[in-house]
Amino acid sequence: MPWLADLEQLRDAMSAGYANLEWQAQRGYDLPVAYARARGRLEAARDSYEARRAVERFLAGFGDGHLEVHWPSTSKAPASAPQPLCARLGYFEVPDDGGPAMHLPGQRTIGPLDAHLKAGILTVANRKLAILRIGMFSPHGYPDICERVARDRGLTAQSPCDETCHHSFEQAADRAFIDEMARQLAAITALKPDALLIDIAANGGGNDSSLALARMVTARPLARAQGGGLRGPDWGRELADREADVPKALAVATPADRAALSAFATQLQTARADAAKTCDRSPLWLGRPISCTARVPEPLYKGFWSYLPDAQDPIAAAKPVWNGPLFVLVDSGSASSSEWFAAMLQDSKAATIIGSVTFGAGCGHMTGALPVKLTHTGGVVSMPDCWRLRANGENEAGGVEPDVLIAFRDRDAPPQRTARLARALPRALVHVTAKR
Repeated sequence: MPWLADLEQLRDAMSAGYANLEWQAQRGYDLPVAYARARGRLEAARDSYEARRAVERFLAGFGDGHLEVHWPSTSKAPASAPQPLCARLGYFEVPDDGGPAMHLPGQRTIGPLDAHLKAGILTVANRKLAILRIGMFSPHGYPDICERVARDRGLTAQSPCDETCHHSFEQAADRAFIDEMARQLAAITALKPDALLIDIAANGGGNDSSLALARMVTARPLARAQGGGLRGPDWGRELADREADVPKALAVATPADRAALSAFATQLQTARADAAKTCDRSPLWLGRPISCTARVPEPLYKGFWSYLPDAQDPIAAAKPVWNGPLFVLVDSGSASSSEWFAAMLQDSKAATIIGSVTFGAGCGHMTGALPVKLTHTGGVVSMPDCWRLRANGENEAGGVEPDVLIAFRDRDAPPQRTARLARALPRALVHVTAKR
């Protein structure tokens, strides 16, 4: 039966390439039962619809936002005209209703009205509260940023853009996006509010601009959780690329940093050797322990990137702008890099997280590993190829639990969500600002 063969292929692919498989077993998820149920549903499936639903339910049971399947279309897609540059580079308008915080009554807008990242200020419990809304952590939701970068570079909608062009273009777009975050934070800081609330409810993630914002909203050292990839050629190539950059850094490093860079190179070599080893995780599907781990930690050296030709990376260059009381609003739609943002600040004790438990996506994709195409049915399964642990050792894929819970429901209308937030804010604001 093709569906059963594809399920076996999927199980084997997850054993080799699913970054959170070991964590699933550690958290108590019953892998043998999950697989047996999926097999039973496929055996009972009367048509392809029921079979697809069985595979979807199997993957959904892992509760991992980066583990998903896409099925081939049954209709032939019509031939389309060549896309303009920004569409080819993946820049599309992403609607954003402003989030619950931006709809709080009595709010005055801060900054330009046409800003992508909305900001406002209001009085809550006799304290001035500033709000910054981040709908997604990436310029890819704002095509006009792409168009502005293209104009600055003399590119038209029809211009080609190879890999080198794409890389530098992405950096320029990230810089424009991060600069806007910095400008809005500066406008907020100038008004001297008692506290800042960053609304990342329904923020599904994006890129590492979340790290840049984290650096801009606290002067505290950020807790950098341990993370990495999996044993195998993809992570090995990623580590090799970083190792190849070390001589460039050594050539311009200060004498004080050369020893640290040399030690970092040794760590990369060790990690790359570890990535070349194998670890059979298939016993986990039988409920048996394994005597190895497929996870290979990522060596980190804080000052490394500042020595490279991309030293003007806006993420690495971000500096503190705000250093007052900080709240971060999350909900079940906050995922991936927005969870990383909230987790970093919570683990660093730099912010009070409010709202409901986040989606639970954790680290997504770091190596460019290709998704798995199921042989018989053509389903394409994407799975995370990296992992990230919180400061307490918990996997970020488990979600971020707020310090102050708000009873948001997925079926709440926007006014209901704003009302729930308005009722929770006074107590949280008085408590946090009083402590300072």
